[in-house]
Amino acid sequence: MSVVIAPSHGERHQVRNDLQGNVQRNLATLVESCRSVADMCRKIDVNRQQFNKYLAGQHVPSQKILQKIARYFMMEAEDLFRPPADFKQFYEGFENELPIGLRASAQFNHFLPLAKASAHALDDYLGVYYRYHNSSIYKGRILRSVTCLYRADTMVQYVTVERFPLQDGSGKTGYSFTYHGFCLLLGDRLFMVDFEGKQRNEITFSILTPQHRRPIRFLHGLVTGVASSSYRQPFSTRLTLNYVEKGLIRKRHLRAATVLLPADLSLPVEVREYMTGDNAAIVWGGQD
Repeated sequence: MSVVIAPSHGERHQVRNDLQGNVQRNLATLVESCRSVADMCRKIDVNRQQFNKYLAGQHVPSQKILQKIARYFMMEAEDLFRPPADFKQFYEGFENELPIGLRASAQFNHFLPLAKASAHALDDYLGVYYRYHNSSIYKGRILRSVTCLYRADTMVQYVTVERFPLQDGSGKTGYSFTYHGFCLLLGDRLFMVDFEGKQRNEITFSILTPQHRRPIRFLHGLVTGVASSSYRQPFSTRLTLNYVEKGLIRKRHLRAATVLLPADLSLPVEVREYMTGDNAAIVWGGQD
């Protein structure tokens, strides 16, 4: 017969202190991802002076305040009590601040449960892909970027890195863009929506047809976005994800990200045929 020993008053007090310390440090982590404490408090609608007391460990937020903070950062209130190291890893996928209008949107909050519900069905699709589409900047060429689908707690998120070479023939990277987004499976279609992380002025939307054969090789579909040019034209074109391997993006993957001619031999045959076939050209917004 086992004997259960109730924790002493001192042990209970230590647990409370540990949890309070977790909240204090985790709130500091959240602040680091925002422009300032004042900006964060204004967006969440929390008193700044009171919030500074939470950061100093002088007070613990009420359940109502914890829920406000958690809702803004797309997590549960209980997540704020996680051990700091665990919390940082958990928050990694959410560290890029989404526009406040999107976070506060009722429609966006309806979207999140759909993304969570389809996460398990996307397990086979996690990993690194080469992403191909007709470039909106380099006319007549195909852009090969790198995309990684990964689990971030209860959701599938992804990151895409685009690298554009200088046009002087040196082969050096002139500039790059990084997109962060969410992925969900609805009605036998893979939906991907993301935002550009540096300039924060662009969102792209992709629809792909899942591959039911295993192993997964290619996912074909369409991408819609806005050209990163001075004219900022909306466009839509064909998109292919070419599965590479499980895991995260490595330097060797980024070295392969570039702009290619349609006849480039490094393009898989399936990609070349899809990108250059009938009706494969870019459709520009405003054109007849």
